[in-house]
Amino acid sequence: MKKSVKATPNAPAAKSRADVRTTVVGDRLSVEIEGDLVLETVGAVHDALSAPLGRGPRGVTLKLAGLRRVDASGVAIAVRLFRFTKSQGIPFEISGIDGDRKLLIDLALRGQDPIPAPAPIAMVRAVGIAALEVWTLVADLLRFCGEVSIIALQVIRRPKLLRWSDTLSAMARHGTDAVPVVALLGLLIGAIIAFQTYDPMAKFGASLQVSDVVGISIVRELGPLITAIILAGRSGSAFAAEIGTMKVTQELDALRTFGIDPVRFLVIPRMLATVLVTPLLSVWCSILGVLGGYFVLGPKGITFLQYVFEVRNALTVGGFLQGLAKAAVFALLVSGIGCLAGLRTGQGPGAVGVSTTRAVVCGIVAIVVADSVLGAFFYALGI
Repeated sequence: MKKSVKATPNAPAAKSRADVRTTVVGDRLSVEIEGDLVLETVGAVHDALSAPLGRGPRGVTLKLAGLRRVDASGVAIAVRLFRFTKSQGIPFEISGIDGDRKLLIDLALRGQDPIPAPAPIAMVRAVGIAALEVWTLVADLLRFCGEVSIIALQVIRRPKLLRWSDTLSAMARHGTDAVPVVALLGLLIGAIIAFQTYDPMAKFGASLQVSDVVGISIVRELGPLITAIILAGRSGSAFAAEIGTMKVTQELDALRTFGIDPVRFLVIPRMLATVLVTPLLSVWCSILGVLGGYFVLGPKGITFLQYVFEVRNALTVGGFLQGLAKAAVFALLVSGIGCLAGLRTGQGPGAVGVSTTRAVVCGIVAIVVADSVLGAFFYALGI
């Protein structure tokens, strides 16, 4: 059966013209295009091919011997036929073209093979993959804790093994530089607590006891917690980014080649600096938090001496030491997680960003979990 279809554009009809002849012999479709296969005619050619392709041929041959002009838009016809035949699993041939035109079409057909949809992952396989990832993480965590513990004992016995210059530099970057933001957040949190609790307690004539709430909540809980969250955002991410970048650029491999342990050279100074400065930052945050509470209670008629006296009576040495202990534990967790995330950085341009994000998220989660465990522990001890 033979069929001739003429395709012409709607706009500049005199300039560009394409004739499409489709011939069906047996079960194979032959498409012959003459004239101009360009932007102005490609739409009409597409329409002319819809009906023959809809009949389900068992093969397609594209004949382009009579083609005068072809551009990148016209190549879309060959791409369409190629994709159609591949999706149906039938043969496809192009004839009557050579030279630059053949090269143009060949380049367009590269990579046009349909990509099959990935098979759905079964639930058992997904659980197995997740279990293997967790197992790898636990193994890396245990290995990291063991290396840090061994090297820490070596440094205690031989302090010369510690890079004191790097430690002091890390204390300045992650301690001194964090003072302004810790002070600001501590001041605002103390003011917010006093502002939110004053009206409800004043209804029962306990406006002075707002000082107790501010002092206890800031010194025992919120001071260390705010400091640790800031630490996770600043220091934990910085540790992961620095060490992760060194791994991507193979600097860690270079250190091992020279016989230098990256844990002793990079991790220990950062963790020690963080553990030393975080309790001090927590105390600074607590002082500013208590002061922020007075900024709200002072205009309410409570004098500074009354406020200080009430806060001093509410606080105990055990509560103060509890805040310091929490800050030290939070610092150890955040710095360790940040360094471990840097050491576990993969390859590729986005690996450092993934490690940094993981360090911040895991650090904050670890802070909240540790805070709940420590709170229950100190409560059981009656502190």
